[in-house]
Amino acid sequence: MNFDRMTAYTEALSKNNDRKWFHDNHGEYEEAREDFLMLLDIMKFVIAQEAPSIGESLIFENPKNFMYRIPRDMRYSKGKEPYNPSFRAYFSPHKKNFLPLSYFLYVSHEKCFIEGGAWPWEAKDLTRLREHIMYNYEELDDIVRENGIVMQGKTLKRVPRGYDPEHPAAEWFKHKYYTAEYSFSAEEMSSFERFTEAAAAAIRRFEPLRLYLSAAFTAQSEE
Repeated sequence: MNFDRMTAYTEALSKNNDRKWFHDNHGEYEEAREDFLMLLDIMKFVIAQEAPSIGESLIFENPKNFMYRIPRDMRYSKGKEPYNPSFRAYFSPHKKNFLPLSYFLYVSHEKCFIEGGAWPWEAKDLTRLREHIMYNYEELDDIVRENGIVMQGKTLKRVPRGYDPEHPAAEWFKHKYYTAEYSFSAEEMSSFERFTEAAAAAIRRFEPLRLYLSAAFTAQSEE
């Protein structure tokens, strides 16, 4: 099992993104997919160790349940190519749901990264996050500073309507996503052992953020 087979396949697919090539080279896809599934099987134990509050629910899951399909749903992807040339996974027993917040893994010939945080799919979830931050912004400031986190995600140019632009957390309110990302180096991708060591370190750094953001919804469920 190795990354070369995965990245070689995503590069070839990106250059030949059509159904005929995909089906003619399905054997190569299956081999690369097996490598990725083996990686996911290892990663679920890494997450279980570094993020036990969600990890225990992943240990007995089939890694296929974490993986996203390469074929795009063309009903929602008009004008786009039929395949997403990457291997992607979300480590959750319910990856189609927003909760529980977990970790996203992306592998392709262009980049490879792990990401943690919150990707609110609905306006009510984003509102809940902003309200949580409004009253607990100092804790978020501390987490970001102490763990050297650079928040990723799209931001608005102005503070959204209904929020005080003079509030100490005004800049946080502009975020549409609250995520942290770690990109793996070529050396870290030279073996699964080095990769998982780097992934574990990234998860340890991001876990306080994930727990902080998760608290917005834990509080909601207890109301």
